[in-house]
Amino acid sequence: MIDDPSIRRIGSVASFGVAAAYFLTGVFAVLMPPELQGRPDVTPHTFWSVLSADPTAHLCFHAAWVAAGLFGIAAVPAISLLVSFAPPAAQAPPAAQAPPAAQAPQARRGALLWSGLAALLGYAVMARSHLMELAWDRKIIPLYEAADPAFQQAVHVVAGLALDVGDGVLTYGAPGVWVAVVSWIGVRDGRLPASFCWLGLATAGALLAGVAGYGLHLRPFVVLAVGVGGFLLVPAWFVRAGLLLRGSSK
Repeated sequence: MIDDPSIRRIGSVASFGVAAAYFLTGVFAVLMPPELQGRPDVTPHTFWSVLSADPTAHLCFHAAWVAAGLFGIAAVPAISLLVSFAPPAAQAPPAAQAPPAAQAPQARRGALLWSGLAALLGYAVMARSHLMELAWDRKIIPLYEAADPAFQQAVHVVAGLALDVGDGVLTYGAPGVWVAVVSWIGVRDGRLPASFCWLGLATAGALLAGVAGYGLHLRPFVVLAVGVGGFLLVPAWFVRAGLLLRGSSK
């Protein structure tokens, strides 16, 4: 890993972008018609009929997830470097001038590296998936209501299977594991503020609950991941990360 103040500055802006994008996904989810909010009693045909009549908030919802993925790709390396190179003492020299002994131990830098790569994959998949959903929705929406039943049934199948990433393993699980690793190393070694790290562990727990919720069809876990995690904890953690990155880049 190579520490560079420019990475921190870019990462700071990207972290604020992730926070804003996650928050907007919650806003647009609330603004969507109830039939588009993931209610289990809504049939695919009803979903697409309502979407065809009122698509704006749904399309903005996907666009916000695209932004979250793209900003996440820039934020992950910077935040990983922040904990890897941060000296444990609060008044230690700036990270760029810190001696090798102030770097995180080798095994922990390895955990940061691999979990960070997983998070990068997760955010890339997130951006790709929602870009595809945007393209798919914009293509199908003008055609759906006037289409024959066979076409409509094909839409239900493709939209329900081909465009989703299975059980949130990459989009929730991979970033959740990375946030947990960053936070655990930060609090264990005293390299980051304890309040930021404990917030990160709570954030990681909410994200990982999404994997269990989607995989096991446990709606309370999905609500925890999307509502509490995505709308509140993730934005708060990334805002704090952005402030830490901005302060350390000076």
